[in-house]
Amino acid sequence: MAEVMRWLVIGGTSESVDAVGYLMSKKAEVIVSAATEMGAALYDGFDVRLWVGYLNQEEFIRKMSRAGVTHVLDASHPYAVEVTRTVKAACRELGLEYFRYTRRDILSDVAAEQADQGQMPQIYPAEDSLEAVQILNRLPGNAALLTGVKTLSVYRDGVEDFQKRCYARVLDNEASKIRCREIFQEECHWTAQMPPFDVEANRRFLRQSGAKLMVTKDSGAAGGLPEKLEAARLEGVSVILIRRPEERDILENLNRLDVYFE
Repeated sequence: MAEVMRWLVIGGTSESVDAVGYLMSKKAEVIVSAATEMGAALYDGFDVRLWVGYLNQEEFIRKMSRAGVTHVLDASHPYAVEVTRTVKAACRELGLEYFRYTRRDILSDVAAEQADQGQMPQIYPAEDSLEAVQILNRLPGNAALLTGVKTLSVYRDGVEDFQKRCYARVLDNEASKIRCREIFQEECHWTAQMPPFDVEANRRFLRQSGAKLMVTKDSGAAGGLPEKLEAARLEGVSVILIRRPEERDILENLNRLDVYFE
């Protein structure tokens, strides 16, 4: 084992909290990179060094070099594709070992088992937002978009009668609200709120929007997907579920890192 093991955890998720706890139990030095202050607050109970803010590849390389990082554990959100790409490139440039830790696919683990028992809503899997648009255009009824603000323009540009039948819930921050005002002609078609969203909160939004369809991402248990699926089932709403981007060499069990601490 190296004299000093200094791990950089790419965080902002519940998985990254697990990763930090694991590394701290191994007496490793830990730095956490979190894009937002809200993400950084997840580590208030840990004695770790924090990098807060979005970093590009050059910034990662510079900070990792100065800090003497020896290993990188990427536990960022499955949809944070650009972050993962940037961190991987920085690790290649510096010759650092890179590990990807993320949650399992809840659709395959839970939905298949429960669908036959009537415990799940009707689910239409989609590879991405463009396929979700195609499915929306085949199915009737209002749609609740729970996919975040970044992809709303894809639905605006592709969904027939978008301004009439689509309703969105986004995070309650000024940037999201500005974007929604640009996307929607009427403010009654969007709402800005902050998580967590329990089953009843999701049911209220579905009822208020008159939704027959929900579009959401397979974000795993920590992302509130079980509560969304349960709300859809109770309200008789079908779900267009966008699968997470496929990733290889996933580290699904932190104990696989034990060898580095022997």
